[in-house]
Amino acid sequence: MNRMWMGVGVLAAALTVAGCATTKSGSASLENRVQVLESKVQTLEGPVMTSEAPVSFEKESSGATAATMTKKQIQQALKNAGYYDGKIDGKIGPKTTAAIKQFQKDLGLKADGIAGKNTKEKLLKYLP
Repeated sequence: MNRMWMGVGVLAAALTVAGCATTKSGSASLENRVQVLESKVQTLEGPVMTSEAPVSFEKESSGATAATMTKKQIQQALKNAGYYDGKIDGKIGPKTTAAIKQFQKDLGLKADGIAGKNTKEKLLKYLP
């Protein structure tokens, strides 16, 4: 089967399942859920479609905790979750702050743009 069509099929199935999901603190907007799913599909298909590098199916852990999460890990988690599209440079500027605020808002957290303990705990699931 053509890889592109497999990706479309995976995305369609994920969107169907995502439409049935809810979160404890309320539903994230459909657009954000679609972005998260598209990001996950790209992450899964990226190595297959762009290189011939061996693919490992073992999940590597970042080892991060809410207390030890770096600024780069915050940006990477936001990017993986579909909220940030900037450079992963470890600088919490306006784009990163806006992404944090939107993430917090969608998860029912205090939307202050500061990645505190509660925000970091929610972001951890978006790190490898």
